[in-house]
Amino acid sequence: MKKTFSLFAIIILTYGCQKTSNRSLVPEHYIPNNAQMVLRINSMDVFKSALKNNPILSKTKLQSMLEDHLGPIDSLNISGPLLICKNKENEQSNYTFITEKKHIANKSLLNLNQTLDSIWILSSNPPSKVKEEYSNHPFSTLSATTDKNATFNIYFGPSKKKQNKFSLFEQVLLDVNATPEQLSISGIYTDKINDWARLFHQISPEAQQLAKVIPNDVENFKSLVYTDFEQFSKNIQAIDSTAIASEFSKSLFGTTQEIGSMETSKGIAIALHSIDISASRELLLGFQEKAKIFRSVPIFKFNNDSIFKNSFGKLLPKLASTRYTILDHYLVFSDQEKILEDVISDYTNKNSLNSSKAFQNTIETLSDEASFQKTLDTKDLATTLNELLDTNFSEKDLNAYKNSVVQIIKDDEVVHLNAEIVNFRPATKQNSVREVFSLTLEAPILGTAQFVKNHQTKQKDIVVQDIENHLYLISNKGVVRWKKKLPGPILGQIKQVDIFKNGRLQMVFSTAKKVYVLDRLGRNVEGFPLSFKDRITQAVAVFDYDKNKNYRLLVTQDKSLLMYDGKGKRVKGFSHQSKKPVNSQPQHIRYNSKDYIVFTAGDKLSILNRRGKKRINVKETIKFSGQKIYFYNNKFTTLDSDGALVQVDTKGRVSKQSLGFDPLTEITTSSRTLAAQWANYLQIKSTKITLDYGSYLPPQLFYVNDKIYIALTDQQLQKVSLYDSNGVLFSGFPVYGFSQIDLSNADRNSSLEFICQSGASELIMYQLY
Repeated sequence: MKKTFSLFAIIILTYGCQKTSNRSLVPEHYIPNNAQMVLRINSMDVFKSALKNNPILSKTKLQSMLEDHLGPIDSLNISGPLLICKNKENEQSNYTFITEKKHIANKSLLNLNQTLDSIWILSSNPPSKVKEEYSNHPFSTLSATTDKNATFNIYFGPSKKKQNKFSLFEQVLLDVNATPEQLSISGIYTDKINDWARLFHQISPEAQQLAKVIPNDVENFKSLVYTDFEQFSKNIQAIDSTAIASEFSKSLFGTTQEIGSMETSKGIAIALHSIDISASRELLLGFQEKAKIFRSVPIFKFNNDSIFKNSFGKLLPKLASTRYTILDHYLVFSDQEKILEDVISDYTNKNSLNSSKAFQNTIETLSDEASFQKTLDTKDLATTLNELLDTNFSEKDLNAYKNSVVQIIKDDEVVHLNAEIVNFRPATKQNSVREVFSLTLEAPILGTAQFVKNHQTKQKDIVVQDIENHLYLISNKGVVRWKKKLPGPILGQIKQVDIFKNGRLQMVFSTAKKVYVLDRLGRNVEGFPLSFKDRITQAVAVFDYDKNKNYRLLVTQDKSLLMYDGKGKRVKGFSHQSKKPVNSQPQHIRYNSKDYIVFTAGDKLSILNRRGKKRINVKETIKFSGQKIYFYNNKFTTLDSDGALVQVDTKGRVSKQSLGFDPLTEITTSSRTLAAQWANYLQIKSTKITLDYGSYLPPQLFYVNDKIYIALTDQQLQKVSLYDSNGVLFSGFPVYGFSQIDLSNADRNSSLEFICQSGASELIMYQLY
């Protein structure tokens, strides 16, 4: 659940406007005071990805706003935060772009600006001179409260259009985190005496309860929570002098703590959550005439049709209620018996909004307690987005986002806003597969995407490289965390280590002439990268012999093996020079308390000890097929060029076995399971499966949660299949994809996820149920 940092926000709100002559200059100091919108892009790479992959942001004018003034977004090279300030006068939009000069890599942009010391400023309507004074703009004074890791931060000022009271998105400073599936929004109102602050003065937020009685198919639902109705009524009257609650109203609503309205295709109803249902019933004794009984629940007549309008003013829709019903601790009023019947039916059948998985998924990241909460129907959402982001959404365009929710939280002296705008995907049946997200990179993908551990979230992130040699770190929600330019393609897979033995993981990999160790932010660890004059010919091998995090990095250069420690220093005790080029990545295998470093060189299998000396002398030559060396059934195992299974025991004895494989067979093994693919066959242990003819990538074996999974990709038909260790195809497969996959439990739930390519530049993540 989202947390609110009230004390910090109060301090900023109280003292943020005070100037200090000795503070250093930052871009926020030069925000024009008349800016009606201010947007801060914290990372241009993250922002570009969000514009490309989030369906809502991709249809805004945010990209054209950049390109009209700064040039094509793909060539825009700004390494630090960028502020975009917008002010509209006489139907003309004026823009100001602000950042630090050191972040601008485009020389053409450096020449098109006004500067003051280290600050770069570009304006579409430039003043005669940049003012040498600190901005008093709310974004400037409250900047410290924002999340610098958000996709972007945005401020919306007061609207020049005449608005109803209680506007949600005016004078508000927001953090926006975008994934391909949703927009997560959180922030604070910058006006301390706005209508929301006045409405919930001396009223504490509480957990919302009415969703338990609201039908699942509701089109629009909002609720207000009050811990003290007498105080709440005073607050309402201070804002709307026409809202005067009667003594009866005060007594009835005094037994309740939450009121909400629901709109359905059949009309409107108003619901109340009672905290003393006996007292509520007693106050309604004068309205006990039954209109009818529906499914054993009485519907009563009610002739006080102005009670809600007089007590709550414009907070609730107009309703001259003539009927009501009571369901446990809930009172529901309407002017239509049919609506009350639907409420009764859905409540007794446990088909409420609260029981909806989609609704639960939406609110799981929102605050447990709120002052006001509202579902955003497609009409509300379209109107809001079109006004704020200058879009042209229709209600139909946003059909998939109808479970979006916004909430207001009055916490001490600060009013917070949270919202989740979520792309709803229908519930998936058990034992099936669903797409979690797809993500398009800036260039075609190179190699295979893989999961890596995130030591902070205890979940998995994704790493992938494109053909322009950019390495991306992507969250399991599809958010690009960072992008780093490398000098060339990564060799093999990325490994993870804990060099400092503190639980914080680093990534290790090699390119043709460098060995990298990066932290989770993409920064080089001290001592790295290691640079080499001669070419690295195999992926760097990472060994942790005794599982004590004293890592060894083994670098292959043709015939030479060079061993380094975790600090990037040469290990003096290791030396090996092969007679022939090493043509497989060295692997470490531990068996019976002994260490074996295994690789192929020419037609020989080399098996060394920790010091690089020969541990096992394999005298017999082998015609290798290019397959990896596996440790299968306690023997070093591979295929020869004829398709025979070749195994070497710990005495150096070689055995060959014909299993009916052809020379082009590809294998993968665990310690006890072997899978092989050739022609139109897949064999898992002794089970032989006939496949459609296609173009198959080598099979993959994953061991997750004590279970074996075999993955096979057909590039011709662009489909991925997943089998268990007995050769049984999992339900829901095959699915679309045309690369090898990586399979893991990437998030907090028990379901597994896998990633693969779904296009030249596109990644897709699936979840298994």
